[in-house]
Amino acid sequence: MTVDRARIAAAVGTLDLDALAGRRWFAHKRETIASARLAHAFALTPSLALALVDVRVGEGEGRAERYAVPFVEGEDGVIREAHEGDGAWRALAAAMAEGRTIPALGRDPGTGAAAMGAGVDAALVCRPSPGLAALWPDGAGALAAADESALARDQSNTSVVLGGTLLLKAYRRIQPGLNPDLELTAFLSEEAEFPGVPRLAGWAEVATRDGGAATLAMLQAFIAHAEDAYEATAERLAALIAEPGAVSLESSTGLAEDVGTLIAGLHAALAAPPREAADLAPRAATHDELKAWRFEAHRRLNQAVHDVAAVDADLADELRDSGAQIAARASRFEAVVAPPLVMRIHADLHLGQVLLADDGYRVIDFEGEPLRPIEERRRLDSPLRDVASMLRSLDHVARSARRRAERRHGGPIERPGLDVDAWIERARERFLAAYAAGLRHEASPIVLDLDLLDAFEVAKECYEFSYAASVLPSWLWAPRDGMRWLLAHGEA
Repeated sequence: MTVDRARIAAAVGTLDLDALAGRRWFAHKRETIASARLAHAFALTPSLALALVDVRVGEGEGRAERYAVPFVEGEDGVIREAHEGDGAWRALAAAMAEGRTIPALGRDPGTGAAAMGAGVDAALVCRPSPGLAALWPDGAGALAAADESALARDQSNTSVVLGGTLLLKAYRRIQPGLNPDLELTAFLSEEAEFPGVPRLAGWAEVATRDGGAATLAMLQAFIAHAEDAYEATAERLAALIAEPGAVSLESSTGLAEDVGTLIAGLHAALAAPPREAADLAPRAATHDELKAWRFEAHRRLNQAVHDVAAVDADLADELRDSGAQIAARASRFEAVVAPPLVMRIHADLHLGQVLLADDGYRVIDFEGEPLRPIEERRRLDSPLRDVASMLRSLDHVARSARRRAERRHGGPIERPGLDVDAWIERARERFLAAYAAGLRHEASPIVLDLDLLDAFEVAKECYEFSYAASVLPSWLWAPRDGMRWLLAHGEA
């Protein structure tokens, strides 16, 4: 037998909705799924299909969200959700290599993959990029038989490694529009030829009558033996803190300088798109945008107090008491001397989005904040928002390292080998100096305005309070200590 729409619809009806709601890629962890139904299905092979499943989220009528779910026909003839090793993502990559356009399976079993035309209400469009031939010279047939293994990273998408060479990232929540992860990776790797991103190899999108076009997956180079910069730095600093004797700040903050140079190169490339790339063209910020940044910072502060109060009343009181000081820092958004540049940025930049590889650094995951609508994530913004996010990440990683070292030691370390507060200050200095030098080297129009940067930092830390309170309350110490540091060190 082969997969068909009716059998896949029946399999969707047997999904464990509670288990589905608990998946890392499900967008609303604290909400329940009331129902799930098949919207569209695409046959990748006779036994593998990719389904678009509409789920009803929340109480009562709730709201509808669409997710991509793979299915496989097992040896017993039963169709079930496909898991690691079943080959669904490998089959999708092969379809990209072949450049296939796959029409949705029809409600009538007689109208399947061969049926194109007026009766088709959805299509899966798979295409290779110019980089595929260089990354995978063996062709689509070999790709269809490649080893498939899950990527050992915690993320809100599904990523698998194919043949140890390619990485397929599937965007499980289907949102209308061009995903900025694909858009910016394509520009940076193919047009700007920026070496600090993994090269694009292919992509897939779905086009449906009821939802328009949406990015479904991206295929790119897999950076083997690479380390997550956050984890690698946290572990290295934890070891240095536990060592007897004093550790040199210069030798231990080299990564901050390297990352500053990397991000300067990234921003310089994004600030100089070709004339025909209208969606990437930078410009001066408007007064309305500056005002919106301030309003957003104030909103995030109020939201942070509300969210933290639900899990830590004392910390909420501390945040509330500091509210006037934080708001004053955020007011600098509208006190700039000249309108800053706005352009496309990473929009969710931190050390966890940087890979340390044998041949250099890579920046990954250009999606922005996944819960925001696609078009919001594609808006022009200040590159200093990225810089502020990275500075907050340097702060958090050092404090995390100290907690790791103390936990392993069984308590506070009387004579730590590394002064964490001094490390944070020196890492900031080296990062910013390297970033500024990188901009000068590239003759970039980006201006490093330290007052504007300070406003972005306090706004980012407010966001971190809400994120921690809502998703990971045990992480609240990070924005707490970070905000205390920002307020104690005054304005930039």
